[in-house]
Amino acid sequence: MDQIVDRIRSLEASLPEAQRALAVFILDDPAAASARTILELSEAVGVSTGSITRLCRTLGLAGYSQLRLALAAEKGAREARDAQGTWRDDIGSGIDEHDPIERVAAAVARSVAGVVARTAEDLDPAVLEVAAGRIATARRIELFGVGGSATMATEFQQRLYRIGLPVWSWSDTHVALTGAAVLGRGDVALVLSHSGGTREAREVLAEAASRGATTIAVTNDPESPVAAQAELTLATCVRASGLRAEAVLARHAQMTVLDVLYIAVAQRTYARTTEAMAATQEAVRPYRARPQEEVPGG
Repeated sequence: MDQIVDRIRSLEASLPEAQRALAVFILDDPAAASARTILELSEAVGVSTGSITRLCRTLGLAGYSQLRLALAAEKGAREARDAQGTWRDDIGSGIDEHDPIERVAAAVARSVAGVVARTAEDLDPAVLEVAAGRIATARRIELFGVGGSATMATEFQQRLYRIGLPVWSWSDTHVALTGAAVLGRGDVALVLSHSGGTREAREVLAEAASRGATTIAVTNDPESPVAAQAELTLATCVRASGLRAEAVLARHAQMTVLDVLYIAVAQRTYARTTEAMAATQEAVRPYRARPQEEVPGG
C-alpha cells in the first residue's frame, strides 16, 4: 500500500470516467478523502459506490477500507517526513527529539566552540587594524543588520556607545539609508549579513560609500555581493555541522568578530575609553544589586 497516491496519479489518465473523477477528487486532498465513508465519498464525487469498489480493485486493493487505510498511512508518513525536514532545517541533524539534555548541551558547546575558534583564527589582522583605526577616529558610525544580524549590530552599538563613540544602529532600511546619506569622509558604515546576499545591506553600503565613508562588512561569504560592496570585509567562518549554521552558529561567529573589533577599538582610545567606562559604571552603580548585608531587612 506504499505510495498509493503515486499509483492513483499514474493511472488517472487511463481510468474510466467515473473512476477518473474519483481519482481527481482523491488526489486533490488525499487526507480529506480518507476521512470519508464510502457513502460520503460517493455523494461528494457524484459516482456510485460500485465505481469506488472498482477503483480499489484497479489499484490492487480488496476494498474501500484498504484504500482508506493506505491513504491515512501515507498521510502519516508524509507528516513524519515533513516534521523531520522542518526539524533538520531549524535544529540540524546532530540532535533529535529524544536526545537527553546533556547531549544537547554537549552538541551546542562543541559547535559553538568550533565556530568561535575558526572565526578567530581566520580573521585578517591587517583588515582588523584598519577597521579598528577607522572606527576609533570616526565622527559618526552607522551600524546595520536585519534579522539575527540586527541583534548583533545593536549589541555592538551598545558597547561602542558605552566607551564614548558616536554610534547608531538600525534594522529599518529606510532609517539606515537616511543615516548613511549624512555620512562623510572619516565616518564609518558597518553592516552585518551572514549570507552576504542581503540586498538592504548592500544598498546601505553603497549609499555610505557614495558619501565618502569607510564601509565595512561582516559576512560569512567574503566573495558575496555585500563583501564586494564593502571597502573592508571581516569574515566569519561558519560551516554546516550537526547544528544548523544560520540558526545557531552565525550569531556566535559574528559576536567573535565584533568582540575582537571592540577590544581593538578600545585599545586605540584607551584614555577616553577608561574614563568613559568609569563614568558609566558610576552612573549605573545605584541600580546594581548591593551586597547582602546592605540590603534592608537582609
